[in-house]
Amino acid sequence: MGFEKAFKLSSYLLLLSGFVALFASEALGSVVTALYILVVVASWKARILNIPNWVQGILFFVFIAFFVFDALNLSDFVSATVHLLVLVSLVKLFTLQAERDYLILYSVSFGFLLFASAYTISVSFLAVLVLYIFSSILTFILFESKKAYEANRSAHFSLKGYAHVALGITVLIILISIPIFVVIPRVSLGFFQLNRPMDVHVSGFSDKVNLGDIGQILVNSEVVMRAKLDTALENISPKLKWRGIALDYYDTRSWSNTRVGFHRIYRDGRLGGIPVSRDRRSNEFLVRQDILLEPFSNVIFGAPQMVLLTGEVVSGNFLFADDNDSIGIYRQGQGALRYVVYSDLITREEQLAHPPEVAAIPEVALQRYLQLPDLDPQIYRLAEEMTEKQDSRLDKALAIEYFLKGNYGYSLDNLSAKAEDPLYDFLMETKAGHCEYFATAQAVLMRTLGIPTRVVNGFRLGEYNEFSNYFIVRQSDAHSWVEGYFPDLGWVEFDSTPSIDFVQPRLSFSRSFNQFLDAMDMFWTEIITFDRVSQIGFFRSVRFNFRDTWTRISDLSMELTEFSDLEWLIRFKAWDVSKVLYLVLGSLIIAIVWAFRRYRRYFRIVYKQWFFKQESSRIAPEYYLEMLDLLNRKGFEKQAAETPHEFVKRIQLEFDPPEPAFITQLYYRNRFGNIPLRTSDLSQVYGWLKELRR
Repeated sequence: MGFEKAFKLSSYLLLLSGFVALFASEALGSVVTALYILVVVASWKARILNIPNWVQGILFFVFIAFFVFDALNLSDFVSATVHLLVLVSLVKLFTLQAERDYLILYSVSFGFLLFASAYTISVSFLAVLVLYIFSSILTFILFESKKAYEANRSAHFSLKGYAHVALGITVLIILISIPIFVVIPRVSLGFFQLNRPMDVHVSGFSDKVNLGDIGQILVNSEVVMRAKLDTALENISPKLKWRGIALDYYDTRSWSNTRVGFHRIYRDGRLGGIPVSRDRRSNEFLVRQDILLEPFSNVIFGAPQMVLLTGEVVSGNFLFADDNDSIGIYRQGQGALRYVVYSDLITREEQLAHPPEVAAIPEVALQRYLQLPDLDPQIYRLAEEMTEKQDSRLDKALAIEYFLKGNYGYSLDNLSAKAEDPLYDFLMETKAGHCEYFATAQAVLMRTLGIPTRVVNGFRLGEYNEFSNYFIVRQSDAHSWVEGYFPDLGWVEFDSTPSIDFVQPRLSFSRSFNQFLDAMDMFWTEIITFDRVSQIGFFRSVRFNFRDTWTRISDLSMELTEFSDLEWLIRFKAWDVSKVLYLVLGSLIIAIVWAFRRYRRYFRIVYKQWFFKQESSRIAPEYYLEMLDLLNRKGFEKQAAETPHEFVKRIQLEFDPPEPAFITQLYYRNRFGNIPLRTSDLSQVYGWLKELRR
């Protein structure tokens, strides 16, 4: 392939890689994408149009006018800008003549990539980004070489060599960008996401929820949240839930939040986050949860009982809470929300066995948790029948939970939704429903007995991803349960919905593959949501691992001095293998850097031979220059007017070793005799230069 064709191909590749990024982000429809690609393909062999400057000026003003009209009437600013870039690129494809035309085309491709980054957080963008980096490097290398090849069209050209160079630089850029990405200050919000609305709204997580709303999403497998806990899987109860919004007002067809005690909450600088008001206990089991919440709700989710909310989300955002212990956020932009919650994972059994010190809630404040609409008298009688053998309020609540679990069935069909009184129909007629009906029945029956209650909407634990050790929470994991208040215990959880205890299903190939894809998506999302808190946590983790590794090495060295037999090997097996991998990887990196710095000229020789297919005579001076450097360090400097042979003869009067003469002889053979440089020659030169270093 000739230079001109290769240069045009790389320019097209650069443009299309930016456009593919835009298509992958779903910023453009399939029809527009197909038409654009057809025009690009047609322009490949089309004759270059010589459009006068005055016509191009008219087109420019027409495009600007269309852009203004588009932004004001048809779409938003970002979409209108994308449409403008598409039009400009199509014109330039048919008028590529001057260097300026190519530079405009390259700028358009970068605009495509830039706006695509504002439309998507998908892991597919990573692959397109790598392709764009490679194609841009290759294109600009060829762009800089364009004048030289036009001046000497007979010069040898190897696209493969340029591609290898571009690939190497791409890898180098990625490797260098990783530490830069980790250490640079974080910016939490992108410019193009300032006014973007949330993508999805999931019913069941607003201030008012109709009976049946949760049931509408229980058949949807869309992922809404991912959560990673910093404790072993065996320490996590399968009954753990992700608490969301609590509702306190019931009107026979819906639950709502009266927003009593609504207030803004602020970050506590001493704690590094927002403390969540609740009753504390002395023997808390605090667990950190790193949560990635998809843009479907303004509710902050976390495992009960939440103690502290941290992360970049607590800085610069309006967060609020109410007396129902619900936390929310006024979200400004689109995209996943990343935050950290610390919770005291206490089970109901532990709460009943070891009650925390609770602050009493005034009777007046509890009245709204006893509110009831006009109910059928049979509901009151049913509550009395369920609890006639119990004396305490707690036992009565547990009896209601036990009765509902044992005598009512679970069904995703909204059998009672169209009834005049859905709760009565559920309790007396259908006796089957999903979690909303069970939670409503539990809460209302407890209220008829004078027990304050509130309905809580959230999610079940979810599916455990073994590839990255986090839980995948889907819309189908949505759940409702009840919290009842007891003066000596505080708020106690009741879940009367019949369910099968969580058992991690055996991984089939398809399930494993889906989990792997989700882990990759999670990994990429963690990268693009890497905020200031994550940055601080990363450095703390590195510092802790370094100290821990150093301590283990010290302990191991002491054991080696104490044991004369192989008993230390048994102890070594218990040592964290990851620490060994860190040491090996670090040593390998140091060795590679040292070898490259010491033998960089030889790497350059092999590199030019393999990648650029250069003749030996053109790369022979590499080892000769190495010899001159070594001799210069020893005090023998080659004069500009000296030939290599004259220089060797001069230094032989003061310098005995024969290596300079051998290397000079080989240099003459390569440089002027055009004798190929063999691998054995390189090995011999390496030995001679090694002697000179001594």
